Amino acid sequence: MMNILPMRADVRNSGSSRALCNPCMRASAVAAQPASIALPLRISLSALLVVSSIIVSALPAQARRYVFDQRRTEVTFTYKMLYATQRGRFTNVSGTLDFDEAAPEKSTINASIVAASLATGEPIVDSELKGSGFFSVDTSPVIAFKSLAVRAISASEATVSGEITINGVTKPVTLNVLLVPHDDPALKYDVGARKFVATTRIQRSAFNMTKYQSLVDDDVDLHIAAILRPL
Repeated sequence: MMNILPMRADVRNSGSSRALCNPCMRASAVAAQPASIALPLRISLSALLVVSSIIVSALPAQARRYVFDQRRTEVTFTYKMLYATQRGRFTNVSGTLDFDEAAPEKSTINASIVAASLATGEPIVDSELKGSGFFSVDTSPVIAFKSLAVRAISASEATVSGEITINGVTKPVTLNVLLVPHDDPALKYDVGARKFVATTRIQRSAFNMTKYQSLVDDDVDLHIAAILRPL
């Protein structure tokens, strides 16, 4: 009997010790969990940032859109008549340029001209050129250009191949283009603007403008000068 009591006491003490240790162990395990979770979490965030940066760098640069400032855009044309150079202009011109500076070959341009805005300074000549023998402004009120391909020559020069529609006839044409910054600190609306100059030569006969062939040359030189404002 005397030997049994201490053994019971030992058993109670042993149980008490386990009871005290188990909460400690559970607390230690709980305390250890945030550290075990935090490390992979940090790794996951780092990996996500790396992947995101790769995706962003792989995305193509956005082309910026510019619009023709109609107040400062003019298309002029010159031709020979009896060896004398004649000139005219169109004053109502609109259009857009989507310019990708990082990849100029991805840029696009669309422009339209109101044919009736033709002016030479001579009312009789204006009436003749607007008539059915030339631009036929009543039946073909719009002259349009749409780019199809751009080939950069330098940081500011390019050739732009596209289609031009005159007198209801669409033909391929290539523009020689110069595009340079045109920031004027005195004019807030000119911030980020660009100067656009383009030249090309067409044959009027290709657009069914065949009147006075014995007097007027077939070649017509076009010159476009515009200020483009960013949207």
